[in-house]
Amino acid sequence: MKKLYKKILTGAFILLFVFLFKLPSIDAASCRIGVSAPSSAVVGQSFKVTVTVSGSASIGSWEYTLSYDSSKVRLNSGQLHVVDYGNGSKTSASYTYSFTALTSGTATFKPVNASVLDYSSTNECLSSTGSASVSMKTRAEIEAGYSRNNNLASLSVEGAELSPSFNASTLEYSATLPVDTTKAKINATAADSTATISGTGEIDVVDGLNKIEVVVTAQHGEKKTYVINLTVEELDPINVKVGGKNYTIVRKSGQVENIPIGFTETKITIEDQEVTAYENKEAGLTLVALKDEEGEVSLFIYDAKTKKFSKFNEVAGSGLYLLILDEAEEDIPYGFKKSSVKIGNDKVTAYRYVLDDDKNYYLVYAQNLQTGDKGFYVYDKEDASFQRYYENLDNSKNTIIMYLFFIAAGLLLIVLLIILISLFKKIFTKKERKIEKYQNKINKLKEKLNKEENNDNDSYDIESVDERPVIKKVEDDFEVPKKSRKERKEELREAKKRLDKQKPKYRKLSLEEDNEDDDF
Repeated sequence: MKKLYKKILTGAFILLFVFLFKLPSIDAASCRIGVSAPSSAVVGQSFKVTVTVSGSASIGSWEYTLSYDSSKVRLNSGQLHVVDYGNGSKTSASYTYSFTALTSGTATFKPVNASVLDYSSTNECLSSTGSASVSMKTRAEIEAGYSRNNNLASLSVEGAELSPSFNASTLEYSATLPVDTTKAKINATAADSTATISGTGEIDVVDGLNKIEVVVTAQHGEKKTYVINLTVEELDPINVKVGGKNYTIVRKSGQVENIPIGFTETKITIEDQEVTAYENKEAGLTLVALKDEEGEVSLFIYDAKTKKFSKFNEVAGSGLYLLILDEAEEDIPYGFKKSSVKIGNDKVTAYRYVLDDDKNYYLVYAQNLQTGDKGFYVYDKEDASFQRYYENLDNSKNTIIMYLFFIAAGLLLIVLLIILISLFKKIFTKKERKIEKYQNKINKLKEKLNKEENNDNDSYDIESVDERPVIKKVEDDFEVPKKSRKERKEELREAKKRLDKQKPKYRKLSLEEDNEDDDF
């Protein structure tokens, strides 16, 4: 019996020892490495992959290498082989990578050669390693799988009945709401859950016709529009005609979405009925909303004296709010001619400078809706901006142009004077050359006479010959009209006779012996 007790005690002791020995392993830290990535990606685009190292207790050190198929994706950023350490308080660490999808297929990202050590015991604590897969497709492959269903499954107007009854293939309907209705609720559901719908819900409506469009867009992108011509009944509508087009006056307030700058809501009377209007005291203008047969609401200028309507051509640009006027109340600046230009959706009267080939700048006559002042403005068609036109600046520009013209004319005159002076100088130089030519002829004659004197041993001095009559005669030939050849020969004979009288011993010589006499 005692032996049995000993065996039992020994077994219990052994079990207790084993339990105590195994207890630390039960409390040992557990660590893992996980990977997260998007489920899909488009070929050619980049995506992120995140690797997270975590533990149930502080992690001491860790190491891993991220593996992937380089033929399917390209690494843009991130360190593939990671070796890092903890500080005793860190229980997780994350690393982000950027990849670009290269081709269709599936790319798998998984840490390999991984190890995580517990901070306290420095024992290996890595219990699991995760991975992530990304399905990659081209844009065409993705869109090929999109639904093209853009039909409606139902369409209704709360409180009204559609005519005809709804059918997915019928795109236009009519409905009527009672007097004083200001809002309509449109309900619709798509036949395909991937399609989107716009134009439903609570919508503001006005008296008369309201055109409501419900647009269904399929996942693939195709659109289909369902139209509801919703009419709100009204008592005694006020009908007017502007520019040959029929309109109905919108009497109730709250029917205009964007009231122009400088205008405030007021009430006026038209055909003994109270109508909502919009007044600008600075500009002296009153606007009334008119609705056309298509249900479009627009603002028009109302003249209470003539009871007529005109189009309200409001434009904005460069901080200015202007009303373009068809007729100018001031004189059109000099050099401009009447034309037209399209501003926004409207074609308005404009003026262009006749000497300017640039078709981007126009002059328009407008009223400033903030101050009420009227005047000319320069409109830049390229950037749709406006700037006040100052005629004084334009006159200064013209003055500068005039000064430049005078300067150019003066320079041209100086050039002409220089040319004339050069011509006169050339003429006088030619005369001097001719006189010099005759002087040379006389000198040659003297040389011939001197030679004869030397041969005859005569002491007569040729310098005593009075040559002034001959030179004077030559000079006179250039101051009087040109004489005939016969007259010039006669004059030369007379000159020769005078020389013969003064020098009777000389042999008679003739000036005609010089062949250059023909150039006279």
